Amino acid sequence: MKAKRLFVRNFFKLILPFVRVYWFVFRPKTRGVKCVIENDGKYLFIRNNYGRGMWTFPGGGVKNDESFKDAAERECFEEVGIKLNNIEEIGFLENRREYKRDMIYCFYSKVENNNFIIDPIEIREARWFDLDNLPRSLSYLVEEIISLMKKRKPLS
Repeated sequence: MKAKRLFVRNFFKLILPFVRVYWFVFRPKTRGVKCVIENDGKYLFIRNNYGRGMWTFPGGGVKNDESFKDAAERECFEEVGIKLNNIEEIGFLENRREYKRDMIYCFYSKVENNNFIIDPIEIREARWFDLDNLPRSLSYLVEEIISLMKKRKPLS
């Protein structure tokens, strides 16, 4: 399993520059989701094995025949093994940062159990953080997503 994980991780690192060139040339429309998962006043953040290794919320792409809500539930289960029962949409972001036209729908869910199981092929690590004590290396989307959440409901 360790060899497979290492292969996939290095494969993603190898193809990412080519994917970025594709995004630059074709400017594709993409649809994605992010999930803010709260437990006892702390929020679950992940670091992917690919990309820049910044801390972000769990999430990913939306399949063609899938709703944004279904994609959020699927991505959370795939990445951190958490089944979300009560999930609420908190808003959406338009992102053109990496030369693609990305529409990201953001969701919030409060869970009672803080256990998670990461997908080691895609996720390097996951941790619960208090919003007053976040790590330094955050994805540029985190601040915008927290802002959406604050507009929707007060943070505890």
